[in-house]
Amino acid sequence: MLSNNQLYVLVAPACITALGGLLGLCWLIQRRSLFLLWTACGLVLTGIGLSWQSIIPKAELSRWAVYTGAIYLAGAWFCTLGVAHKFSVSAFPKTSAVVSALVLAILYQNSAVQDSIAVRTLWLNLGLGIIHFLPFPAIVRRPASKDRLERLLYWSYGLFAIYTMLRPAMVLVLGFTELKDMTVSIYWLVTMLGSLLFSLLFSGLLLIVAMRDATLVLRDERNHDSLTGLLNRRAFWEAAEKLNQQPGVGPVSILIGDIDHFKQVNDNWGHEYGDMVLKAVARAMLESVRSEDLVARFGGEEFVLLLTRSDLETAEQVAQRIRAKVSASGYVQQPGQGVTMSFGVASLAFDANLRQVVSAADRLLYQAKESGRDQVAVEPLFAPVAMA
Repeated sequence: MLSNNQLYVLVAPACITALGGLLGLCWLIQRRSLFLLWTACGLVLTGIGLSWQSIIPKAELSRWAVYTGAIYLAGAWFCTLGVAHKFSVSAFPKTSAVVSALVLAILYQNSAVQDSIAVRTLWLNLGLGIIHFLPFPAIVRRPASKDRLERLLYWSYGLFAIYTMLRPAMVLVLGFTELKDMTVSIYWLVTMLGSLLFSLLFSGLLLIVAMRDATLVLRDERNHDSLTGLLNRRAFWEAAEKLNQQPGVGPVSILIGDIDHFKQVNDNWGHEYGDMVLKAVARAMLESVRSEDLVARFGGEEFVLLLTRSDLETAEQVAQRIRAKVSASGYVQQPGQGVTMSFGVASLAFDANLRQVVSAADRLLYQAKESGRDQVAVEPLFAPVAMA
């Protein structure tokens, strides 16, 4: 039977284990966020280690020191792996393995050979702190993130790593006699409280970040064409209207391009080949514009581009560059074969009606088609006619 004191100190490990289980459940729902799985493993292992040490009789602590130490080190490694995966940095597995091996050797020496709980405590905490801290410098060296949640996430993790390494200093201050009755010592209660508070904070932040990331992914999938990765029609209009209202983006030009005889491409070479052509055309467009310009697939073989700070002459040059690149032998199809495109280009001044200029470019596209295809049709600066 467990004593009331043992049941009391099991509250924190049980909560930490439950938090790990919650993160694991969230990973099952959101498989993209692999960092949730690794962190869940780390919290569960930490909770198991704390629970084990909380219920082991005092006389048995040295006997199980190497095993509980291995569980703690594995838990720290998985938590570190989760953080490293989230921020796309190395978790330094080789260094962690060396640190773990050294700590376990010291735990064995001071449990099986000679019994020194103070030395075990000092070295175990130092090893855990080092493993936790390993990816932190690489995270800090990354380009500064504007995301407050992510900054809070890695700073809270860094502070916990520092706290873990400073726990041995607390042992030195309290004195080694404090550790003789581990499960009721001030050190053990502080360890439990610190681990629980960090687990609550870190798990909450991870869940918020994971939900935010999932929302962004869903929004990105909703806004982009699944085949080419370009903006779809609805997302283009949303982005274009916002962009056109910003000062300093004008003049704005619209290019509408259409692959000539695309039905014949599908009929002659199959739809899989047609998909390859569409992706190649999308790549040619992205290679020909700047990051602030908009490129969208409106449907089928029709593409729309919005160029900021581009007059009609510049827009025509971009259209001709795309047309020449797509029709070049071997770019889209095999050498000796070619795909051609036709373009309609219209430009407008700041704060003009975008839908009207898109209609004007669309009309010019049909003129290019009727004039023989594989060409660019342009008209002077578009301005809507005032109503009488």
